[in-house]
Amino acid sequence: MSQPDNQNAKPDTAPKKQHRIQWGAFLGSMNLAVTLLMMLAIASVIGTVLQQNQPFQDYIIKFGPFWTQVFNSLGLFHVYGAAWFILVLLFLLISTGVCLTRNTPGFLKDMKQFSEGLSLNAYKHQPQSITYTPDHFDADQATQLLEQQGYKVKQHERDDGRTIAGMKGRWNRWGYILTHVSIIVICVGGLMDSNLLLKARELSGNLAPETRSVPLSQIPQKSWVGDENFSFRGTVNVAEGQKTDVLFLPYDRGFLVQKLPFTIDVEDFRIQYYDTGMPKNYASDLVLTSPELDEPIRKTIEVNKPLYYKNYAIYQSSFGDGGSKLDLQVHPLLAREFKPLELNTSVDQIETINTPVGKFRIEFNDFKLHNIVPNSEEEQAKTGKKMHNNGPSIIFKVRNEEGKAWEYENFMVPSQQEGRWFYMTGMRTATAEPFRYLFLPADENRKLDRFFEFLTLINDPDRTQATLKDALPAEGVDERTHEMQLKLMNQLLMLFRRQGFTGITRFVEENVPAEDQKRVRDYYINQTSLALQTLYLSVLEKEETQDLETISDFNKQWFEDAMVVLNSLSNYGPPLFFELKDFTHIQSTGLQITKSPGKDVVYFGSTLLIIGVFFLFYMRQKRVWLAFDNHHQTLTVAGKDTKPLPETEKEFNRLVDALQAQTGIKQ
Repeated sequence: MSQPDNQNAKPDTAPKKQHRIQWGAFLGSMNLAVTLLMMLAIASVIGTVLQQNQPFQDYIIKFGPFWTQVFNSLGLFHVYGAAWFILVLLFLLISTGVCLTRNTPGFLKDMKQFSEGLSLNAYKHQPQSITYTPDHFDADQATQLLEQQGYKVKQHERDDGRTIAGMKGRWNRWGYILTHVSIIVICVGGLMDSNLLLKARELSGNLAPETRSVPLSQIPQKSWVGDENFSFRGTVNVAEGQKTDVLFLPYDRGFLVQKLPFTIDVEDFRIQYYDTGMPKNYASDLVLTSPELDEPIRKTIEVNKPLYYKNYAIYQSSFGDGGSKLDLQVHPLLAREFKPLELNTSVDQIETINTPVGKFRIEFNDFKLHNIVPNSEEEQAKTGKKMHNNGPSIIFKVRNEEGKAWEYENFMVPSQQEGRWFYMTGMRTATAEPFRYLFLPADENRKLDRFFEFLTLINDPDRTQATLKDALPAEGVDERTHEMQLKLMNQLLMLFRRQGFTGITRFVEENVPAEDQKRVRDYYINQTSLALQTLYLSVLEKEETQDLETISDFNKQWFEDAMVVLNSLSNYGPPLFFELKDFTHIQSTGLQITKSPGKDVVYFGSTLLIIGVFFLFYMRQKRVWLAFDNHHQTLTVAGKDTKPLPETEKEFNRLVDALQAQTGIKQ
């Protein structure tokens, strides 16, 4: 039998060892550390410039769908919780740890080592070195001289002479150690305050953000987070007189519900305004209750004056409506009778209304008690004030069965424009657009009754026909022609009501030869105006407050203002107008609650970093050697400084001069 090959019996471990050395060198390299620090710096700039953890829809409005998708895929909307940011922190932690582990023993040894046992030739090759023949050399006097200049001294007897080694500034090496330790501590603090645990739960399928707008009771358990969440930053709005033990954490494209180990009651909320309408100061009276407390904590918080409890900080961050009660009148804009619907609701409620043109869902989003706007130059000269208050308003959306929404802002009280009073209503179809306002003219009682009486009359073909027939008798024409004229007027009124004067013009362009269009259009518009004036006179006659023979300037101007509104009403959206009649204002406070155990760790790491940088930049490790050669009776003075500064050479020369003055120089 042949003997087994001993070389094949034991695997060669040299390549594996070399591979581990290469990986260790890579992880502990300066290039990797600088690259990771640059990535963190860039991420910090992005996180500062780009507002983080906002609703996803806000980013779409600001950047558009394409760039929002790009930025979101890169994690730029939640930089500090992005997987790549956490990965960079982990790699920086490992890299710094490898570098520290590899170099610390050498530095600690260097702090204790005087290098007094080097050869005479080695001293002559130091950065600073000079050799001369002294008249005499007293080792004790030389030692005393170095000690007077702050050096710690150690003597060493060589075979050919004696060496006196001096060293000061050994704490410079601690600067290197402390700066590296501080980076590790800061990375640990950053990881403690990251959403690493949430990412792990999400990857395991135990966590899923909620993207719907549903009541708290309908949010699934996968979207809830408890005490296992080590750190977080979330917000919650709490109405006056209400309490909460949860808050909402922005996460991915939705949110998570964070359960709190305490309850917060909002006893009162107060806000003060500047004359410009901007909030001056707002504060909340809070009561924090916890099973671990013998007595509840009562505190008034303001901006930059939070409430602290254990690792939690509760900040006053915003304010809003807390569900104000609203008493409304709903005016169907296609109704034939002036009978508004009564609607009692509140902010954040959703109501459903059926109309002849379909079912609509009304979403009441906000209530504003004050709307301060700048005065025009004429108003400033007249009133002496730069601002005026347009009064309370409501903001709501009307959504049809297909999901299309129109957003409105309706004001409760009329505002004065050029000496006349109007009820303002704004509409837009996209949140990024400004509101486009209609100004509904108020009657002499500063109400909208006349406008809706006029509108419902136009909407009713039967009443319109009867009114026109009574007011416009047949003069010089036969009855059939008169009936045809009245019928044309009624049809023109319906077309005007649906599409305004633009609709009449479009109808003429589509149905009349080009050479006759101007003549027909002018005739149709004149007939429409005559019909509208006739109907308006009947409204004034019904009011019994106006002598139709001498119509006042106010009523003439009112008709012109109403015509502007009626001409634009077809672009107002769903045929509903919501008039705010009364309200009960309820405010809410916006609280931001944070739990940040890593904050103190980061502060500690930052303190270590400052100390380490101080040692590195302001403490220099300086070494000096006096090597006396017994054979040649020469003295070699050598020096070495960790920072080769311009003054290093001067300091060395001064030391040499002091030694030469003490020992003399043999001529």
